[in-house]
Amino acid sequence: MALVVSSKPEPIPLEAEARLADFTELVATAIANADSRAQLTASRARIVAAADDARRRFERDLHDGAQQRLVSLCLELRMAEASLPAELDTVKEPLSQTAKGLTGVFDDLREIARGIHPAILSKGGLGPALKTLARRSGVPVELNLDIGEQLPERVEVAAYYVVSEVLTNATKHARASVVRVDVEVEGAILRILTQDDGIGGADPGRGSGLIGLQDRVETLGGHMEIVSPVGHGTTLLVKIPIDGV
Repeated sequence: MALVVSSKPEPIPLEAEARLADFTELVATAIANADSRAQLTASRARIVAAADDARRRFERDLHDGAQQRLVSLCLELRMAEASLPAELDTVKEPLSQTAKGLTGVFDDLREIARGIHPAILSKGGLGPALKTLARRSGVPVELNLDIGEQLPERVEVAAYYVVSEVLTNATKHARASVVRVDVEVEGAILRILTQDDGIGGADPGRGSGLIGLQDRVETLGGHMEIVSPVGHGTTLLVKIPIDGV
């Protein structure tokens, strides 16, 4: 569409005036759409950041509160057990079993806390965190890393949750026997490619955890693609820009 401005005093033809009105409406719509997209992106970023902050606080509260209290109770029970005379074996045994039960609760709570927020990222970075996920996976994992130096925290957290969700789905839903995970830095992009040999049929539109991953990735300016034909496994490709995050 071409817009011509004339200095002549003649009135603008009706056809030109109509085109000008259409052009003005088109520009206004484009600006409104751009504003809406920017607002949506900003809103998603705030939601993701708030969720991460909440996870950090919850994990810290569990560690400083319930977990420490369980450790103290277990020590007190062990001390009480050790102080009892030998002739009170009938009392020692229940104390010992209770202490073992508390230890089991502590271990369970520690695993829950680890899943709430990947604290290991702040200690060792993305590489060690992903290796830990692979070791704990219920499905064998072929993990290939080419990351280099530590990445921005938000990028590492996103990558961690992507791999964690993939391994969880492969274990619980895909019936996969193996998952291949390739994580590498290509220029200014973190590239994550996962492939499993499961039953396929993964669909983000059905309310799975993949929706949350897509929001997290796109909030960082990234892109996520999933190919999951029924009976032929699932392939997930995620690209997240590193610069400017």
